[in-house]
Amino acid sequence: MIGSYLKYLWKRKSEYGIHSPFVYEFMRKVLNDSGSNRDYDTIYRIVRLFDKRKHINYNLRKQSRLLYRMVRYFEPDSVVSFGHMSALNATAMALGHMQTRVYLEQSESFLETLNSMGVVNVTLIQPEEFDSSRFKRLNTGFVFFSRDSFEEDTWDYLVDCLNYKTADSVFVFEGIHHNRDMEDAWEEIKANEDVSVTFDLYCVGMVFFREGIEKQDFVLKY
Repeated sequence: MIGSYLKYLWKRKSEYGIHSPFVYEFMRKVLNDSGSNRDYDTIYRIVRLFDKRKHINYNLRKQSRLLYRMVRYFEPDSVVSFGHMSALNATAMALGHMQTRVYLEQSESFLETLNSMGVVNVTLIQPEEFDSSRFKRLNTGFVFFSRDSFEEDTWDYLVDCLNYKTADSVFVFEGIHHNRDMEDAWEEIKANEDVSVTFDLYCVGMVFFREGIEKQDFVLKY
């Protein structure tokens, strides 16, 4: 959607135009961290082992590194993925913080590949397991909604997650500008009364529930 991207370019702000300490620190330590990292090479190596892919395009690599840094920065107890998380993103989030338990829908062969490389903090989960109230209560620290999860049943999961969220919860939505329906969904999410701060990074949207912060929607340069 060219129009949406041009609008994003017009509205986005760099760290120098941000006055919120919370947002400024996130931009400095996560968005603008362009340094090399040995884990990036490990991520790509695991993905190539899994799907025999010889080349990973720039945008996919960029997003996976972003998700890696998000998990590294927030250090959540758990990451839960609704919808199909790609092997690339799943590996990145698992390596972001090895003490974080990552729950996702993937194949057994993918899990075996991860385990063979020493990555053991990923648990495969079936959709029906999300309905457990205990699971919801313990696993709303970092919730990832993949681009293919924007369906009616996902809104039910989102409502459940909102009911169990804490002030430290982070919800991440992939592909918020992929099409008009997803843009409308993103606007509806931003308007939720429980949401205090949102980040629009174009490729993903982030939602926070921080207390003591004035409700604001940021479009950040990335």
